[in-house]
Order: sequence, then C-alpha cells, then structure tokens
Amino acid sequence: MRTLVSAMLPCWFALALSGTAPIATAEEEEAATSTVAEAYLEMHTHPGRTYPVFYVAERGETIELLKRRTDWIKVRNQRGVEGWAHVDAIGRTLDESGAELGLSSPDMDVFATRAWEVGFMLGDQESTDAVGLYGGWHFTRNLSLEAEYTENYGDFSDGRMLTASVVHQMFPHWRYSPFFTIGGGARETSPRSSLVMTEDRTDGVASVGAGMRIYLTGRLMLRLQYKHYVVMTDRDDDEEVGEWKVGISAFF
Repeated sequence: MRTLVSAMLPCWFALALSGTAPIATAEEEEAATSTVAEAYLEMHTHPGRTYPVFYVAERGETIELLKRRTDWIKVRNQRGVEGWAHVDAIGRTLDESGAELGLSSPDMDVFATRAWEVGFMLGDQESTDAVGLYGGWHFTRNLSLEAEYTENYGDFSDGRMLTASVVHQMFPHWRYSPFFTIGGGARETSPRSSLVMTEDRTDGVASVGAGMRIYLTGRLMLRLQYKHYVVMTDRDDDEEVGEWKVGISAFF
C-alpha cells in the first residue's frame, strides 16, 4: 500500500457491504416496548447479518427497543438478554395497541432524500491508475456540495488532487439518477525520474463532469462518473486531463 487512501479501501469496502460502515453512528432513541408477533425473532451478537444469532425470542415475548444503528435495533427482553435485530423484523412486532410498528430498512425514498453520502472510487486518469475518496452534503434535493481527494500512479509521475464541486442531480427520485458537476481545486505532481533534477509542482485545476448514481440496496449505491480537468500550469499551454471512475457509496 503506497498511501493512506490505498490502505483504507479494503476496510471501507468490507464495512460498507456488511452494513456497519463508519458513517453508521448509533442514534439513541426513546425506549419503547413491543411484542413478538411472528413465530420467533432472531437476536444477533452485533448489528450485521454476518454476526451469529445467539438468542431467539418467541411469539408473545416482550422486548424493549434500546437504540438503532442503520438497519439494526438493539433490543432487550424481560430477562435482560440484549442483542441486535434487523429493523424489518422489528417492524413486524406489535406495539401496546396491537398494531405493527411498521419500521423498515432504507429504500428508494431514503435514497431520494438523503442528506450525506461518502464513498470510494477507482478508475483511470490519462492512462494512470486513480483511486479516490469523496464526501457530499445535499443542501437541496437537487444540489449538493462535494469534496474529493484523488491519487494517481503513473510510470513517470504520481499525483494528488483535492477538489470541491457543486453537483446538480436532476431526478433524485430515479433509481438510475444522472448528475452534472462543476468545480475546482489543486493538483500536486511528483515526478519519478531520477535521471534529471525535477521538483514537485502544484497547479490549480478546474473541472466539469457528468455521471450516474444507481441505487443498489439498503444504504448503498453505485457511482459512475467522468470528469474533464483543465490544469492551469505556469507554462505556455494548460494541460487537459480526462478521468473516469466507478465506486461504491453509502448514504445517510
């Protein structure tokens, strides 16, 4: 692993797929009780399907809802046994009036109204390998602000780029949702040559781009994008750089 970004990618990917990504902080909720209505309710040791089921609550058993972490709710039965149950299963339990709680995991409605998203991407920048991390804040349903950090590795030089962009998503409620971006930032280039005395250089960049967000499941989406950069060097001509990436993002 040559960089911090490269080292973080496998960890982030595993966490995102398991439903326990770093963005999923626990949200304390007011304690409530419900009654198991189906034949049983499985309780896991931790919030995630990969963790083992260590206890099964039977029909008619009363459980207390302690807190929620993404698609999982921590529960406790009357004997003090605590574990994690999936929100879909909790949604089929009954409240004090005998009605279903009606909770469910994130769906397209949550995707369309998300406030934050983070993700990583892999791709190509002018025939060099590129990896990146980004985060975005949606201040309206159609507009968001994003910060992105990218590293690229070539035969003759390596590069690091930090940019900020405004993103316009025209149809946020579509499962396949196109978007356009415009932004700018800075790019640092580090030549690898040892035969000629060369120095690192930092240049300003401006960018335009387009892409597609594709809702997958839960809080995950696939992101495809292409960006065209103009690198404003101190030479006579500016450089033009094309970049495409594909990656996995989580939203909340």
